[in-house]
Amino acid sequence: MTESRSARKLWPFFTVLLLWTGCSGGPGIPNVQPLTFPATTKAFQQQMIGQLTGEQPFVLANGSSTSLPSRWSRSERNLTVHYLEALIRSMGLVPERHTYRFAHSNPGIDMLLEPFRGTNVYAELPATVVTSEYLVLGAHYDTGARGVPGAIDNASGMALIARVLQQASELSLRNKNLIVVFLDQEEEELIGSQAFAKKLKREGKQVHSVHTIDMVGWDGDNNREVELEMPSARLEELYRKHAKQLGIPIYTTQINSTDHFSFIQQGYEAVGISQAYAKRDNSGKKDTPEDVYGLVNFEYLASTTELVFGVIADILTSKDSTDES
Repeated sequence: MTESRSARKLWPFFTVLLLWTGCSGGPGIPNVQPLTFPATTKAFQQQMIGQLTGEQPFVLANGSSTSLPSRWSRSERNLTVHYLEALIRSMGLVPERHTYRFAHSNPGIDMLLEPFRGTNVYAELPATVVTSEYLVLGAHYDTGARGVPGAIDNASGMALIARVLQQASELSLRNKNLIVVFLDQEEEELIGSQAFAKKLKREGKQVHSVHTIDMVGWDGDNNREVELEMPSARLEELYRKHAKQLGIPIYTTQINSTDHFSFIQQGYEAVGISQAYAKRDNSGKKDTPEDVYGLVNFEYLASTTELVFGVIADILTSKDSTDES
């Protein structure tokens, strides 16, 4: 989740001129060797979070091994893009890049610094029937400061949506298309999600709902509680139905400091899903170098993944549509 610290996050002008050449391939050019993942949710997510936090290496196309100790700098985020493209290809889908240029909120700043630039990575899992309706599932991939591994914030959310995408691909019936998007620059005032929400609006996408995941790796009291942020009545009812079946406590908040709010601002029905953030059931290591792999409660992450997949599968297989709501 982002905080109001845009002034601290603005890069000096010279930094935006730097180009990272260690991973130079463009869209469609694999720069990370094909990834394979274990079959179980816990093992899948352990490997993915390990590779996204520098705990485990992965192999580049040239055969060399590398790691991602942070996802803050432009070079680190560029490598993350290549990793996510390899992840999507591992599921038999085609990765897409949404590159954007986004002005600062204060126009005068654009005279001193370049506008925000970033890359969202997404994939579409098509419906098994003919439909123009979409369900969107997202999580941000950037971290909050230099040298921050971001295991909980937000490798946990990325691992959740990746596993749900894999499970959704195995459904024999999907009445809606599913877009899964890994969002850039959440930590810089939700820039990536603002850009992607505007892209959906510009393209006239018929969107059933948007579900964004941020910080789902900590459960200090081991009660498996989940926070729903700004849900519509329809989405709250759906999450409560599945949470009750799984014995998971949930509650709602009006928190607007993460990616769901960008989609709500564009008129989409959206909800944010998190650990018990408003109740301060958090590690206290957010945006620090101590947000490491060892903090993640993988049982809690798997439990929350089961809840989200239940909701997503319910929506995908349902015949209801945005036209009827």
